[in-house]
Amino acid sequence: MKFHFLTDNLGGIIMSIYEDLTPGDFAKTTKKRLPICFCLDTSGSMMAPTESGKTRMEELNNAFSKFINAMKDNDEVASSADIAIVTFGGNAEILKPFGPLSNQNDIEIKVKKRSLTPMGEAIQIALKLLEVRKGGYKDKGLKYFQPWLVVLTDGEPEGENAIENMTKAIAEATALEQDNKLVIFNIGIGEDANLDVLKKLSIKREKPISVGETNLDELFTFLGSSSESVVSGGDTDVLYGKEQMPKGKEIDISEWCV
Repeated sequence: MKFHFLTDNLGGIIMSIYEDLTPGDFAKTTKKRLPICFCLDTSGSMMAPTESGKTRMEELNNAFSKFINAMKDNDEVASSADIAIVTFGGNAEILKPFGPLSNQNDIEIKVKKRSLTPMGEAIQIALKLLEVRKGGYKDKGLKYFQPWLVVLTDGEPEGENAIENMTKAIAEATALEQDNKLVIFNIGIGEDANLDVLKKLSIKREKPISVGETNLDELFTFLGSSSESVVSGGDTDVLYGKEQMPKGKEIDISEWCV
């Protein structure tokens, strides 16, 4: 299911075509929840080939599928993590509304060929989804951990009003992060990612995470290990320290994390 958003003449999001946007499905478990919203780049550049012979998008799909399956195999994480996916390539779209990890089936993330990169719009949509999801938790009396915003891109904001929308997104996201209401993973894929722009997306992370286009498996292993640490009662602050990796399955990130 995909959702498209109408924008005003400045590119700002003003309403959803689907006006009955809800917090999403909730599992029956009363476990404390970890809402994670992924903002994934699906612009044309993700069709670029890698050293493995696969495209960047194929690498992303493979790594993301392994990540979801690994989280499902962890009972504690599976009963806590709630996942949503927003894509940005040509348009910003909700590819997967929020729902429990147990309901997360295989989803193929597709590239929009010859498309631009409306990253700011996607982040604004993701923040709205997280806000609505938190409201749903409160209505049901469910506790939740600090929400995660995971942004992956191999480029930079492009398109009409792209800079203005990215500026709005940065202001909204960093305000939540400053108030300890959001954990941000700002991730650049490959050498073409604009790390200067990504750096502005977090005021707590010293540098964006930079990952090689063939090392996405290791990136998602890190995210899975981090989620396990959080739902097991770990300190959220370690998610911002390269030298203080979360507890769980240890991985060597020295080759891709800068």
